[in-house]
Amino acid sequence: MHPSKGISGSLSSILNGKRIILCVTGSVAAYLSPAIARELMRHGADVHAFLTPDAVKLLGPQLLHWATGNPVITELSGELEHVKYAVGSDLVLVAPATANTIAKVTHGVADNAVTALLLTAMGYGKNIIIVPAMHEPMWLAEQTRRNVEALRRWGVTVLEPEIVEEKAKLADPAYIVEHVIRMLHPKRLPEGVRVLVSAGATAENIDPIRVVTNQSSGRMGLEIALEAYRRGAETQLILGYSVVEPPRYIPTTRVTDSESLRKTLQTRLTTNPPAIYFSTIAVADYRPRHVWDRKVDTGTTPDLKIELRAVDKILPIVKSISPSTVVVAFKAEYNVDDETLLQRAEKLLEYSDIVYASDVGRPGSEFGSKTTTGIIIDSERKVIHVENLSKHQVAAMLLDLTASKLKQLGM
Repeated sequence: MHPSKGISGSLSSILNGKRIILCVTGSVAAYLSPAIARELMRHGADVHAFLTPDAVKLLGPQLLHWATGNPVITELSGELEHVKYAVGSDLVLVAPATANTIAKVTHGVADNAVTALLLTAMGYGKNIIIVPAMHEPMWLAEQTRRNVEALRRWGVTVLEPEIVEEKAKLADPAYIVEHVIRMLHPKRLPEGVRVLVSAGATAENIDPIRVVTNQSSGRMGLEIALEAYRRGAETQLILGYSVVEPPRYIPTTRVTDSESLRKTLQTRLTTNPPAIYFSTIAVADYRPRHVWDRKVDTGTTPDLKIELRAVDKILPIVKSISPSTVVVAFKAEYNVDDETLLQRAEKLLEYSDIVYASDVGRPGSEFGSKTTTGIIIDSERKVIHVENLSKHQVAAMLLDLTASKLKQLGM
């Protein structure tokens, strides 16, 4: 095994057994291609690179040979590389793609290893992702727009560039990798499935500066949203206060308090009800009866008495508005035994189909940690014990369970 392949599967096994052909064309964004190749490998992919003559001038094949651990194709020979690699591929990724290469492929020109491979892959009906990078005027030119539209009509995925300083820059490499994973995920959800996730914490004002809140980090909700996106779901996120930032490619609505959460949730459930709703957001349980309209001065008010009242529960409204939505509820407890944790989780089944209850008082399961310990219980009272697993692992488990639930419901 080539030493560079030692990183294979270090992040996940999602792309294990998948062969990806990375085509690099003559854009200065080619310097990002080795990093993209390496990240795909960290998810288990076997990456093979094809370079155009102009890409060779910018990058050189030895760098991508080192990056992927596989020989790099720069020209065709009697081995018929454009056919051999196309037929054996799971996906062809062109990153970066110049306007020139896009035009050639659209009009059937196969004058180098990359364009010949692309036409062959299209003929075989392979998954193809093209990631443009060029000057903004070239991207906006009518010819380029028509070419991109044609490719999309033919089933090719074209990711939009990021317009910065009059440049149509290559999309974020992390987004490119996630889109590859989304296309090849072995546990893809049915086409068009909508998943709504609420995450983070809400807060209730004491005065314009101070709030009553909780320590929810939003990490679990973000992991679920990412896993749902990877599985092909139309994923939307409702996010309160959070220590982790959501990826730009997941549509996100920000909320601050329980009332803004309630209104946002009602709108989503009424206008575009999701097939699955993950209610990971930790709603502040109490709000002050009186809210000061100015910052309370500690100098003049050294002792501040605040009377709190319970916030109305939001979870029960979900099934009342959208009865067919599969609801996953979350419960956080502190230093309780498993029997108590299970009893409190069961109570939430009145309003949900699946509950994950965690004990944030246990080592490795604290707020903000990347691991968690708890109990999953479903409406049939089947229980799964979670012992110090990563939140991503638990997210995947919950997506598996909700996917099974959708099948049971014939969705």
